[in-house]
Amino acid sequence: MNTDLGSYLRQMRERVRPEQMGLRTSNSRRVPGLRREEVAALAGVSQTYYTRLEQSQTAHASPQVLLSIARALDLSLDEQDYLLKIGTPVQNPQRQTPRDDQLNPSTRMLMSSLGNVAAAVLNYRCDILAWNSLYHQLFAPHLEFGLPEDAGRRPNIIKMNFLDDNVRALYADWAAESESNVTYLRFIAGNHRHDPRLAELIGELTIQNEEFAALWCRQRVANCIEGTKPFDHPVVGELELMYQSADLQDGNILKFYHAEPDSPHEVALRLLTADLDSVHRR
Repeated sequence: MNTDLGSYLRQMRERVRPEQMGLRTSNSRRVPGLRREEVAALAGVSQTYYTRLEQSQTAHASPQVLLSIARALDLSLDEQDYLLKIGTPVQNPQRQTPRDDQLNPSTRMLMSSLGNVAAAVLNYRCDILAWNSLYHQLFAPHLEFGLPEDAGRRPNIIKMNFLDDNVRALYADWAAESESNVTYLRFIAGNHRHDPRLAELIGELTIQNEEFAALWCRQRVANCIEGTKPFDHPVVGELELMYQSADLQDGNILKFYHAEPDSPHEVALRLLTADLDSVHRR
C-alpha cells in the first residue's frame, strides 16, 4: 500500500519551500524543497538519525520526534495524524481484522426514513453496504439496486469514480473529486496498513488507472468528512449538494448528500425524487 515512512518523509520534504520555514535560499540550491540537514535542524534531531528514517533504515520513531518532524515539514493536522500512524508500530494488528460487513436493523430503518436525502452506508474501504433509492438514482441508476446486498459484487465508490465512466461524468469538478478520493484513501490506509483487501483495492486502481496511480504516488493525505460537491446529472442537470459522514456504532460510515433548503439545488434534488417516484408507480 506504499505507507512507508521513509518515502512519505521524502515526498513531504520536497514539497516545502525553504522560505516557508524562514530559511534563506540561493541560486546554488539543486534539490526541490528542504535539504535533509535543514529538516533535522528544524526538528531538533541529528542529521544522521533523520537520514536513517528517510532511507527506511529505521522504521519507527517516538511520537515526540514525529511531531517535531511534522512541524518542520509544515504538515496539516491530517498529514500529522497520518505520519504518527505510519511512523509508530501497529499495536496488536490481529485485532484490526475487519468485522463481517453487516448492517444492524436500526441502520436499515434509518436508511429508509431519510426522505429527500441521498444516503449510503460504507465500510472503511468505501465498499457500499447499502444505499437508499435516492443515492442509487443519484450515483448509479445503471447498476442493480440490490447490488450492495451481494458481498461478492458490492460496488466500491472510489472504484466507481475512477473506473466507471457513468459515475465519473457526474462530477462537475473532477480534478477536485479525484484528488479528494485519493487523499482520503491514503488517510484510511494509515489506519489499516495490514488489511489485504484494502491493499488489493489500491493495487487494482493503480494498475487500471494512470491518473489514480499518479495521485497515489504524491502521498497527499486528507480526511473527508463534510463539504460541498457540484454535480452534472443527466436527469436534473447541474446541482450542488452538501455531504457529511458519520461514524456508526458497528464501525461503518453513513454518508449522505443533501441540498441547501429553498435553493435551486433542492428543487433539482426533489425533481430527481419525483422522477424516482414515477418509476416506482409504473
